This record gives sequence, C-alpha cells and structure tokens, in this order.
Amino acid sequence: MLPDIKNDLVYLLIILESVEKINIYTKDFETADDFYNADEQMEFNASLLLLGNISEQTIKISPELKEKYPKIPWIQIKGFRNRAAHDYTGIDADVVFNIINSELKPLKENIVVIIKAELKTGNFDGEELLAAKESAFYRHIDFPRFNIIFL
Repeated sequence: MLPDIKNDLVYLLIILESVEKINIYTKDFETADDFYNADEQMEFNASLLLLGNISEQTIKISPELKEKYPKIPWIQIKGFRNRAAHDYTGIDADVVFNIINSELKPLKENIVVIIKAELKTGNFDGEELLAAKESAFYRHIDFPRFNIIFL
C-alpha cells in the first residue's frame, strides 16, 4: 500500500496487538535477567520479534500522520528495529526490558488517542475498525477498555 493516512489504521492496530501480546508475555517478570532466562528465552525472543514488528509498522505509517503526532518517537522506534534486526545477538536484555516496561504504555496510550482523533476527523473508517474488532487476529486488543466508539 502506498503511504496514505487512510491506510494507517491497520498499522496502528497491529502495533496495539503487538503491545498487548508483549504485555502478556512479560507480565510475570520482575527483572530483565528473569525475563531473558525464562523458558529457554521464549518470551524474550517473542517479545523482541513483536518489538521489531512494531517498528516495521511505524515505517509503513504515512508521513502525514507522523507529522500530526510528533509525540511518538517514530525515528527512535525505527532505529530499534534496525538494531534488533542487524545485531540480534548483541541486544541487551536490560534495554529490551526497560523499553517494555517504560515505553510501551505511553506508546499504546498515544496510539489510542490517534485512533480516536482520526476516527472523529473521518480519516479512519469506522467500518474497518469494526471489522478489526471482530477479527481473531486482534483478539488481544480490549477495544471497550480503550473507549473507542464504533460508528
């Protein structure tokens, strides 16, 4: 798809789904070492892959949307993807754990704000959001909790 703000809803929803999965995978860990060493690094590897997915989705988001919402560190998110993809074995578990525990919540909150605002302006299609809500792919997004009004 060509970059267009009307296409950005799907990328934002994929980001939300990825954040929610990471939250599930990491909820029982108190330290980066515990997170890194648990279950043969299964949760760590899954979370790292999802962080990369978040970065991939931000790359697809239109410049128009990124300019409208500069509060999200778009360039830094992209930079993390490049680091994770090209230096996978050199990724510091403390850095990953810190990102998960300090950066994902504000990212999620900002994404929800964007979705609400862009639905209101008509840039996002309420029918597309409703279809996502009914999709098994997005089953980890608690749509009612985000107070997203379906048109």
